[in-house]
Amino acid sequence: MRASRHAQPGHKGPTLATLHMVEAVLRKQERPLSLNRVKELLPRKVMHPILRDAIEHYKRLGCVAEGSKGVMWVLNEDLGFWKRIARWERR
Repeated sequence: MRASRHAQPGHKGPTLATLHMVEAVLRKQERPLSLNRVKELLPRKVMHPILRDAIEHYKRLGCVAEGSKGVMWVLNEDLGFWKRIARWERR
């Protein structure tokens, strides 16, 4: 069984600044972006493994979806949406 990259000693994940940059780029887009396109739009260079870790972080939180066409910010911030969700019947 192969160990994950996160378990390797010395592996550093994305900094908070990197997470903010990635979030800002993805929030502005209305269509999926390839990781290479995300890297082009970032204000400073980010290594591919660090970008991949940032995307995985946001995927775990449910903020980003990834498919065959790329990654896209999907978190809905409309308060009306969340109020309607809160009224849904619990299963």
